[in-house]
Amino acid sequence: MERREALKNLGFGSMALFTSTALFGALQGCSVTPDVDWKPVFLSAAEAAQLENICEGILPKTETPGAIDAGVANHLDEALANIYKSAEAAYFKRGMAVFVERFSNNGDVVFRKATTDQITDVINGYFKKYEADESILKNYRDTFGDEGEKTDDFVETYFVTNVVDSTFWSYFTSELVAKNVMRYDPIPGKYEGSIPYEKGQKSWSSI
Repeated sequence: MERREALKNLGFGSMALFTSTALFGALQGCSVTPDVDWKPVFLSAAEAAQLENICEGILPKTETPGAIDAGVANHLDEALANIYKSAEAAYFKRGMAVFVERFSNNGDVVFRKATTDQITDVINGYFKKYEADESILKNYRDTFGDEGEKTDDFVETYFVTNVVDSTFWSYFTSELVAKNVMRYDPIPGKYEGSIPYEKGQKSWSSI
């Protein structure tokens, strides 16, 4: 997924994982050198590995660090642990299971053997589908507050839209990206609300 192109898709999800100050603060504490052998606190080990691969498919490593480098899946797992009693955590977890199952059943390769590029292509396919058929997201939003059991289509849409939003949010608020990919000033001077931007310049870090 081209990063600048993928940013256009932000806003599809409800951002339910990151609406509290406490969770935002947890994301800000991203390690510069995340432990790749991290221990999940909400997801199972298998689910954590799936989430890590999905996040990398959304933001793969190129000339800049990828989602795995920035420890994105670690932070999403921690965020989910903080809201594990809410419906949103259940939607996310069940939606990922539906995503993985349909990936394996409908593609040329099962999820556990998929490459990052193959995962990227499938995620891009979802947003192309959403763009081509606006009723999918409309129905998702219209039924969000309805009581009762949610359909597989609902939780899958919840997962896809939220994991994209949340991956970008976590990635761009991580210390690794803020200090090494974006423009970072540890001792800011005066506030300037409007600074001219020239094409090709890095965006300013928010931490």
